[in-house]
Amino acid sequence: MRTERRVIRLGLGAKFTLTVLTILACTMAANTLYSVYASTRFHEKQLVERGRALGRLISLVSPEAILGFDFLLLNDYTRQVSAQPDVVYGVILSPKGSPLSAYIDDSDPFVRARINATGSTDITRLLQELDHQPELIRLEFPIVHNDVELGRFLVGMSKQSLHAESRRRLAFQLIALTALVMFLCAAIYLAFRANVLFPIQALISASRNVGRGQYTRVDVKSEDELGQLAQAFNAMAEEVRREQAKLHRQANFDTLTGLPNRLMALDRINQAINRARRTSQRFALFFIDLDNFKSVNDSLGHAVGDELLVATGMRVQAILRDADTVARLGGDEFLVLVPDVVNELQAEEIAERLVRTISQPQTLSGRKVVARCSIGIVVFPDNGETAAALMANADNAMYQAKASGHGSAIFFTEDMNTRLHQRMQMEQDLNQALELGQLALHFQPIYNAAARCHRGAEVLLRWQHPERGSVGPAEFIPLAEATGQIVAIGDWVLEQACRKWSQWHRAGLGPDFLAINISRVQFRKRFARRLGELMTTYEIPPHALELEITESVLLDDHHHVAEELNSLRAIGVTLSLDDFGTGYSSLSYLKRFRFDVLKIDRSFVSGLPDKPEDVLLVKAILAMAKGLDLKVVAEGVESDDQLQFLSAQGCDYVQGYLLASPMDETAYGRYLESLMVRAEPVALVATRNRRRAGTSG
Repeated sequence: MRTERRVIRLGLGAKFTLTVLTILACTMAANTLYSVYASTRFHEKQLVERGRALGRLISLVSPEAILGFDFLLLNDYTRQVSAQPDVVYGVILSPKGSPLSAYIDDSDPFVRARINATGSTDITRLLQELDHQPELIRLEFPIVHNDVELGRFLVGMSKQSLHAESRRRLAFQLIALTALVMFLCAAIYLAFRANVLFPIQALISASRNVGRGQYTRVDVKSEDELGQLAQAFNAMAEEVRREQAKLHRQANFDTLTGLPNRLMALDRINQAINRARRTSQRFALFFIDLDNFKSVNDSLGHAVGDELLVATGMRVQAILRDADTVARLGGDEFLVLVPDVVNELQAEEIAERLVRTISQPQTLSGRKVVARCSIGIVVFPDNGETAAALMANADNAMYQAKASGHGSAIFFTEDMNTRLHQRMQMEQDLNQALELGQLALHFQPIYNAAARCHRGAEVLLRWQHPERGSVGPAEFIPLAEATGQIVAIGDWVLEQACRKWSQWHRAGLGPDFLAINISRVQFRKRFARRLGELMTTYEIPPHALELEITESVLLDDHHHVAEELNSLRAIGVTLSLDDFGTGYSSLSYLKRFRFDVLKIDRSFVSGLPDKPEDVLLVKAILAMAKGLDLKVVAEGVESDDQLQFLSAQGCDYVQGYLLASPMDETAYGRYLESLMVRAEPVALVATRNRRRAGTSG
């Protein structure tokens, strides 16, 4: 059989009470025993003194009776002595030890027990039996007359009454001791409970509440050790409360704006989903992303960017209700949760108010800043039934809004989801495009504007998809940059361009230069070193390469960009600032970085020479370039009027469908051969009436 042992756990009060009870009981018991012992010794001494008094008295009065052989008087003496309390016997013996007179109290229980034990009443034998008994006190007194010993007087005194009295007194004192100990224990326990246990129990309860996240202050009623302990606990609990609040805020709130972060936003969305399901209501999510926020950081500094984020959060909060949630998801992304949305019209009105509020000009650190935003809108349950689905669809809608133009808001639709899946499929296909040989280079000639002669070509990238057909760079280049695939693709383009130029140059066909577009992602990966390796491998002279860099490249770390540009300039290649005038602050880049060529974007060329504003802008660009000793290339030339205007204004180079369409490397090779055969400036290619089939790079 298995025996289970029960462990009795005593509390502090029980342990203290038992300890006090033991100490008191032992102390009082020792005191009682000592008191009884002392009292017994005292009474025993009194008994002995009484016996001695009787003995001395008999020894004084008995000589005359002995000399006179008055045995009756002697018997009277011994009887009177034995009649005294506690005296068991009185015996007068002759010098030879014979009893002259004796009286024994046979009514005494002790003496009777000895008589019954021996079966004899012989005085001498009985005295011998009683002589060594601890219950008797034996006293002996000589009887002397004129220095002659006449005999001895023996007196025996019983201790039984003394012991009986001691037992009675001990019982009484034990009862009193027990009552006193119990009373003292109760009193001490109550005092201990009130002054120690209750404060400790309050501390224990408060400690448990701290473990549950509840911070109860313990009342401090004294200045003793317990009071100091309570004060220390209160200080500790307050510190824990502050730390917990700090951790909770760090975990659930954005440190910069003070708004809920992504974690709390997801929790609020889940709560809204549960509430909407119970009440059969709808709510809307607005995914907000600031446009060109990186430009603000790079041009005005991160401190101004942080101010802009804080101001945006405050503006959004100011136009919403208390029940609405505004959260910062990270970077320049915000989320707005609006419960109880009746229909899409109400959501659209809120989105318009958000766009209008965020885009209002504001002054930050003494600089006037205008921030615009793109907003993706989803409605529960139409656009998703989980927090993850709603967030993903709102994010998708936001990117669609960003693609459609700055400062717009778009609802999520299934078409967006379809485009998202198509984008993911294109990303997978693009991973294999380079390996499967689906990418190819095209070349669009660049002409001297005044002489109309061929000088070089811009290298363009084309993707021939096996199912989708020809995919334009405007569609897959942003995808390649977003996924990082542009690094491998850009390196392949650079190597193929160097290989083709070297091949044409050895055949005597080489153009003066090839203009190659450089991605901002590719530019960060030690581009200058890689370019130098390729130029050495294919024996490319520096003037044969013109690198077209967009302003997006210059938005990155200025120190790193300056180092790379200095390295490229040391190599000797030509640097061209592409799409000039369409960026955030092109003039600041011209001041900070050195370029050789400016390319006027087609958006300015298309309005020439009829639109006055485009005419003024192009004239200003050409005048500025001349003052900075920069060459200018105008792209997108599609009419004689445009070409004549640019030539008249001193534009150096032009390219566009009026002059020549982009060609694959075989067609461009034949084109170079035709130039060599004619050995004269080439007339304009007869493509004026050709319809535009694509977009120049």
